[in-house]
Amino acid sequence: MNEMQFGVNVHAVGSGDDLAQLVRRADELGYDVSAAPDHLGFLAPFAALTAAACVSPRLRLRTYVLDTGFWNPALLAREVATLDLLSGGRAELGLGAGHMRTEHEDAGLPWLPLAERVERLERTLTEVRGRLADPDHQPAPVQRPVPVLVGAMSAAGLAVAARQADVVGFAGLRQVRGAPPGTFMLSTAAQTRDRVAEVRRQAGGRAYRSDVLLQVVLVDEEPTEAAARIAAEAPGLTPEQLLDSPFVLLARDPEEAAEELRHRRQAYGFDSITTHQPHLEALGRVIAAYRAVGVDRAVGNPTEV
Repeated sequence: MNEMQFGVNVHAVGSGDDLAQLVRRADELGYDVSAAPDHLGFLAPFAALTAAACVSPRLRLRTYVLDTGFWNPALLAREVATLDLLSGGRAELGLGAGHMRTEHEDAGLPWLPLAERVERLERTLTEVRGRLADPDHQPAPVQRPVPVLVGAMSAAGLAVAARQADVVGFAGLRQVRGAPPGTFMLSTAAQTRDRVAEVRRQAGGRAYRSDVLLQVVLVDEEPTEAAARIAAEAPGLTPEQLLDSPFVLLARDPEEAAEELRHRRQAYGFDSITTHQPHLEALGRVIAAYRAVGVDRAVGNPTEV
């Protein structure tokens, strides 16, 4: 786990050729993971990842992340095993508790309180893992075990990640207390340090990757100017919040952005970076700058936070 890992979350395309072009471009730019979210209005995650597997023989294939409330454990185990089999052992199961009430209502599915959604997340993960570990499970996955990412930002969700995940996914968005479900704010640096420290404490020395989901990646612009421009177009966000949050990457050039990622690895332990499809090219340039120094710099243990 010494080398930094990079992934991109593919949301929507206009055709199969468009998807193939995106996946090829991610491969060319040096990404390690092709990821797919789980929202109504986006591509169906397992179909998209299977198509990506046919385009790239190298990229790992991650759901980022499934809304557990959409899935039955037995059927989910079948989907994961099929993807792993057809890709030659490149599937990664990313799960979350779900955060879009409107999508549950649209799908005619119950919307549970957070504590019950988190409980269902852990129960589903445990059952899916058990099914995939069964030597008689058909189809049979290539990997045993299939790596698991748990994505969250709530204390309860990250507690599940600390206990269970091979990759702890720090999502960055937090529900605004008292606001309608689906109203989010960016986590601050201080909040992130607290969450990272608590995950580390609960993991008790267990090895895991820490993934940060970058909501915005922008290079070639003065960060303060970029933050002011973005905030002007995004009600509820301030330039100060954008500049403070470790889930936004603003830099004057790719080299400065790469150095900032090294700093965040030291500060938070982030050794995996994921962003959204619109930022594919920008983060791709940062990947090149990050790796231009040769072998990943020795990092050692992250700074205590």
